[in-house]
Parts: sequence; structure tokens; C-alpha cells
Amino acid sequence: MKHAVFRRMLALVLALCALAPLCAPVFAAQEAFTDPILAAMKQPMVLGSSTFEYEGVTFNRILIPRYVLERYETSEYEILPGQSDERVKTVKKALYSNDNYPDNEFVAYTQMRAGEPVETYFDDHLAALLETIYRFCGLPEKTACLDELTMYLLSCLPALSGDMRHDIEAMYKYDLTKSGTYGTVARSGKTDDLYYFAQTDPGWAGEIFEFEGNGATLKDRGCGCACAAMVFSTYHKVEITPRWMRTYALQDNYPVSYGLPNEYFEGIARYYKYLEYERYGTTLEAPNIYKKDEVDMSLLADQVGNKGYLAIIHVLKGAFTSHEHYMVLCGYTSIDGKGYFLVADPYVLQSRYRDWDQLRTTDTGNDGLIYATPEVLYRDMKSIILFEQDRNAFPLFCRTKTWEPLTSDRS
Repeated sequence: MKHAVFRRMLALVLALCALAPLCAPVFAAQEAFTDPILAAMKQPMVLGSSTFEYEGVTFNRILIPRYVLERYETSEYEILPGQSDERVKTVKKALYSNDNYPDNEFVAYTQMRAGEPVETYFDDHLAALLETIYRFCGLPEKTACLDELTMYLLSCLPALSGDMRHDIEAMYKYDLTKSGTYGTVARSGKTDDLYYFAQTDPGWAGEIFEFEGNGATLKDRGCGCACAAMVFSTYHKVEITPRWMRTYALQDNYPVSYGLPNEYFEGIARYYKYLEYERYGTTLEAPNIYKKDEVDMSLLADQVGNKGYLAIIHVLKGAFTSHEHYMVLCGYTSIDGKGYFLVADPYVLQSRYRDWDQLRTTDTGNDGLIYATPEVLYRDMKSIILFEQDRNAFPLFCRTKTWEPLTSDRS
């Protein structure tokens, strides 16, 4: 008898859901009756479309029950991008990949530097993540903020399937790549729109990276590790720090007297070609190495500035250093009618630079970035390690097979 009654109630609920667009007043009148049943069955009350289109790809939605939206129609607080608040720190800790989401990079290392302003700062990357989550939840017009509804949505993330979290992460990274805002987040909370790591960063500067017992550290000789971290992070779309690159260099016995040989970059690219392929579908091809007399600076400017290639330049004593050094060429632009490469120097100390008539500072606030003319770079160049693939290419695909209900419990 009980089963028969329940079946009749279930049929009524499903019929009302199907007729809702045609008879909203009737649906509203029955809401008090159907809410507990639907909640118990974990069926979404706001059906709408179970899929949505984004950049030509069909994705499955996260369906939110009507009572959730009604519950959070108003909020007692609202924290916006660009603001600092302890609640931002709480959210970042909850989303931090290393601790809570090892399979997803929702909040990365540089967004979570302990004791730094970035820790409580509502940065652009967090805003982009929230906008992505809203899109999946059928709230594409909602502006990124931390309010009670957003906090509830974030609390439901652990209950989503791994495939749904993957789709959220992939779209989030796609948006960062498309808008040119991907990369690391500075201690201030601002972004440089590129993945930048310094060998002088106190997070790892003091770690031993010696050759034949000379006691050297990453700060002393880690320019190659830092440059590899910038390149790998850019192509694989995750933060891979110089510490990780140091580990690979040591385990394969790559260190030499001046740091690392050019072949290190070939070796690590081949070894980790598919590092994030399962997650994003990305690959990193091994670079080509060109000696100075094989380099055409005009062609290189086009490759770095227009084709999206990245290059690591190996320089000798000159405008940037008193010994051998690696830096990343990550852009090319014209300033006052003159062409300049954007150089990411992993050793942050511009006071050591010479030939300032060939250099220009940037307005990013990052002293590790400098503009340099093709002429001075060619003069000091020993070789170029060129990654001949577009750093802005990022495939977008859906992994889920169906929509998922918003719930804090998957049991």
C-alpha cells in the first residue's frame, strides 16, 4: 500500500515538472507539497536545459533546486574581486589543489602564498573560476563575488563527480588562456598574464643545487630550472615550480659547471611530453636548439610575437649577467616605433643590468620582466632553445555524460 501511494506521488511530481512551463501558477500552488519529496529524491526542481553550449562544445549542467536559489535570493555579505578579506583566504584554502583537490587546479600555489597579501586578495583567477562555476550552474549573468549562494555552491564541489570537476577546471583554464590572463599570481595578488618563476624566490632560493660539492643553491645556479618551470607551466597550463624542475635535473644528473646544459630542456620535454595530457589533452614537444649563427632575429620575433612560440635564450656575459645565464623570451612588441622582446629573467636584480639604451622596464610591477632589443640579445646570445608550438593552444572538450544535481552528499 505504501509503495502504491509513493508511486502515485512520484507520478504527480514528474507530471508537474513536465507541465511547469505551461502551468506555473498550479506548480507554485503545489510547491509546498512537492518540495520535500523532490528534495528527498534528490531531483532538481529547476530543470530548464540540462546542457549548454560554450565555444562550440556541448557541456552538461549542474542543476540547482529552486529552493536553493530562493534561499539565497539575498545575502548578508558580498566580497568582490580586487578586495581583501579573511573569507577569501578561507575559500582559497578550501579550494587549494595541493591539499583538497589533487586532481584539479582550482587554486594554485601562487594564489596561496602564506603570510603574503595575495592570500586574502580576491584575485582575477579566483573570479574566473567562480564565473565558470556559475556558467555550469545556469547562472551565466551572475557577477563573480563571494556571497552566501557562492559559498553554498563551493561547498557542493566535493560531491560532484570527478568528470564534472574536470569539465569545470578545463573550461576555467580555457577562459584564462583565451583572455590572456593565465599564469602565476604575484605576492600582491596582481597577475603578469604569464607563468613567471624566479630562481631568487625565497620559496626555494636556498635549496641546494650544487655541482661537484660547490654548495650552490637554486638562487646561485637555478636559472635553467626556473626557465623550464615557466615553459612547462605555460604549455601544460598548471603551475610547475623550479623546485620540481630541480628534482628532475638532479635525478638525471644534468647539472654542469654553469648550471644546466641545453640538452636538459630537450630531455625533460621528451620525458614529460604527456604530463597533463589526461587532464587537458595538452602535449609539449621537445624544443629545437639553434646556435647563434643559425638564428634569424626577425623570424624569431615573428615566432614569439605572432605564432605563440616560447624561446629560452642562453646568454653569455653582457647586458644581463657576468656569466652564463638562461632567460625566457615570451613576447615581442613595438614601443615608440622600435621592436623589443619581452624577457622573463629568473634572476630578479635589475641593478646588475648594463646597456640600458637597449633595455626598457615594464609597467607590470615585476622586476623580473624587462624589454630588450633584438640587437642586444643577439650580441650576448650563445644559443636559442625554441619551443615551436603555440602556447595559447588549448583543447576544450566535455568529459561528463549527463547532467548532475547540485547536492552536498553523493551517498
